[in-house]
Amino acid sequence: MAQIAVPVARDTRIIGLVSFGHMLSHVYFLVIPPILLLLKEDIEASYLGFGVVLGAFSLSAFIFQTPVGFLVDRIGAVRLLVWGLIVETLCIAMMGFAQSFWQLLALYALAGLANTVFHPADYAILAASVDRSRLGRAFSVHLFSGNFGFAITPAIMLGFAALWGWRGAFHAVGLLGFAFALFLWTQQGLLERTMAFRSKQAEGKDKPDESGLSDGMKLLLSFPVLMCLLFFILLTLGFTGIKLYFVTAVGLLYDMPLSTANIALTGYLMGTALGILAGGFIADRYGVRRLTAYLTLGTAALLIAAIGIITMPQAMIFAAISASGFLQGLLLPTRDLLIRDVTPEGSMGKVMGFLSSGLMGASFAVPILFGWLLDQGVIRPIFWISAIFIAAAMFCFVTTQGGKKTPES
Repeated sequence: MAQIAVPVARDTRIIGLVSFGHMLSHVYFLVIPPILLLLKEDIEASYLGFGVVLGAFSLSAFIFQTPVGFLVDRIGAVRLLVWGLIVETLCIAMMGFAQSFWQLLALYALAGLANTVFHPADYAILAASVDRSRLGRAFSVHLFSGNFGFAITPAIMLGFAALWGWRGAFHAVGLLGFAFALFLWTQQGLLERTMAFRSKQAEGKDKPDESGLSDGMKLLLSFPVLMCLLFFILLTLGFTGIKLYFVTAVGLLYDMPLSTANIALTGYLMGTALGILAGGFIADRYGVRRLTAYLTLGTAALLIAAIGIITMPQAMIFAAISASGFLQGLLLPTRDLLIRDVTPEGSMGKVMGFLSSGLMGASFAVPILFGWLLDQGVIRPIFWISAIFIAAAMFCFVTTQGGKKTPES
């Protein structure tokens, strides 16, 4: 029993450290939208301008995600994760000093660059450190932590802004993350020793990826992977617009108070996080099924479209947006199973890097599009345009599922 208890405790500690940092990375992705209307009172910029600021974070990640992945392999995941978190937290804290649109833009773009370390570093640390028998649960907790970070951000930013204004909110959330980064610095030895030990244990047991560049490109341009890429892009276009602009849109459309709109956004984000936990059981029991996509994304699209088409009471808005978030989360574990099914052994890194680039590219485009719509006074179409993207993603999923190839095929 003692031999088992020590690895469990160690794995739990490593999963907790990595997942808490991952949660912070998602908090920092969403720090602006909950207090956008407060920023607009002091920072002279249009909604399109703020869309450019939001997009700059994703553009940095889109450009540098793959190169940073190579750096993780070359200089070490732990060191890069610590430095990335330090830089990002300081950028967020300094945003509280911004006096102009350009200062805000530069700091948030640099924060986006620092944010690129999380996915390659996190997965490298977990895969190399956690016992294989617990690796699936480790990835599940990691995914949940990020979405939980989204869920708590509106309450955090609105609460801090109520106490110290929007500038104090940036200072506080940045410095809290900086404190954790310093703590993570003290844990480098544990993480690096565990990774080295696991690597030595696994030496010669795992088959390396021996494919060349041309074979890798052929895989990335294959029909199933391209359809997964299109699925990532469309799903991001559909749900990212809601995450970033829901508070502003319902505030303008329904004259909803900022606090109430943020509660509704929290319901949506928390619904996604809880849906992920439930979706793991569905994915394990039923595998990759078209019916899962129809029931989750199809229903979520209808609910989001209804908010923009039908004038409804606030309680109904809260129920509709929360349910759509839960349904999105319900699909995500099945999505990951689909990606695994279409990816040959030893190629998950390049495929996930490719798909993540598409995700970040879409995250760059959508805030600019929706920011421009708000400047034109066009509010209701934000919801049904998002719904169209989600419905299109559903058809990409079922098309990929129908044409998927196993690694052996």
